[in-house]
Amino acid sequence: MVHKYISKNTKSLLILLHGTGGNENSLIHLGYEIDEHTNILSIRGNINENGMNRFFKRIAPGIFDTENLFFETTRLYDFIIDFLEEHNLSLENTIAIGYSNGANILGSLLYRYGGLFQGVVLMHPMIPLKDTDVSDQKQMPLLITAGTNDPLVEVGETKRLVSIFKNNNAKIKNGFYGEGHSVSSKEIFDIKQWYNEIKKPTKS
Repeated sequence: MVHKYISKNTKSLLILLHGTGGNENSLIHLGYEIDEHTNILSIRGNINENGMNRFFKRIAPGIFDTENLFFETTRLYDFIIDFLEEHNLSLENTIAIGYSNGANILGSLLYRYGGLFQGVVLMHPMIPLKDTDVSDQKQMPLLITAGTNDPLVEVGETKRLVSIFKNNNAKIKNGFYGEGHSVSSKEIFDIKQWYNEIKKPTKS
């Protein structure tokens, strides 16, 4: 997968997954703001929808192509595992952050593979798959953030997603903000606080 890797020669990694229309550079500034001292892997989605990069196909806004989502979820998982092995990094020292479409495929990855990471942030996600079994999250720290005036994602859907992950053993926190689908400065501040709370010393 097309990606940008910024090495800080540590054992910790921050993975960034952009929203629709973004690319591997879109969330780099967020990564620096969260932790300027960690390795950063920012990944570009494989799908091009009318010139916009996405991580999986959709039939219409809010209606996902579940077959393609399943395929691209597997592809993303394989890429991450191979990348970690190549760079001598580990899942237990990896935190992943996804925004919008990036949050949706990251949510799908958690549905399928469970609590893989040291922690995960889903920013403005939707429920990735309906009526689907969710793998055990193994008490993985998970932060879900949303806008109370988001025109794309209803607050009720976000709350249902919070419940789904909580019921499948995620160590969950959530934050709701007055903005719409955009990311607020308070949201970034809260993500950084959560990140610093759950990050543990990396193993050499």
